[in-house]
Amino acid sequence: MNVYYMINWFFLCSLLGYLLECVVLTYENRTPVLNRGFGHGPFCIIYGFGAIGANFLLSPLADSTVKLYMAAMIMATVMELVTARAMIRLFGSFWWDYSMKKFNYKGIICLESSLGWGLLGIVYFRFLNGFLMHLTGFVPQRFEKRLAVTLVLFYLTDFLWCLQHQIRTRGEEQKQVIGRLSVRP
Repeated sequence: MNVYYMINWFFLCSLLGYLLECVVLTYENRTPVLNRGFGHGPFCIIYGFGAIGANFLLSPLADSTVKLYMAAMIMATVMELVTARAMIRLFGSFWWDYSMKKFNYKGIICLESSLGWGLLGIVYFRFLNGFLMHLTGFVPQRFEKRLAVTLVLFYLTDFLWCLQHQIRTRGEEQKQVIGRLSVRP
């Protein structure tokens, strides 16, 4: 397994995470949800990082369903918490809201999702991981590097553009608030 294979596999996992998010939220909201990533591309990279983390940290537990469930639940919940904190620090908000769900912490994490992450960990190791590795292997070696570099460049460009847009929008909102405050009698 080379670095280009891993990058392509990472983006495949990120794409599947994006699709999973769209399906779940479309079901919950009863209206189509098509944009679940930070950028414009169809990637939720937290799922790519989750898959990498699962492969490195949880593989030793893959034979024990209960241990795997608990570890996947904890790992994904911590990832969700850390990601939300980083997003709050960078953008002033995060892209999901569990505040209407029971047993939530500041709308960032909740018991329902944590239980789902444990189940997803089992599904990932029992069904998806091998399939995704096999599917990534279909990329011909002569295109592996090109695809990986293209995906990274696309994502970085999209991320930086969206980051700049978020910062600009946030700055404009702050100027409007300051402008409203200075007009008060």
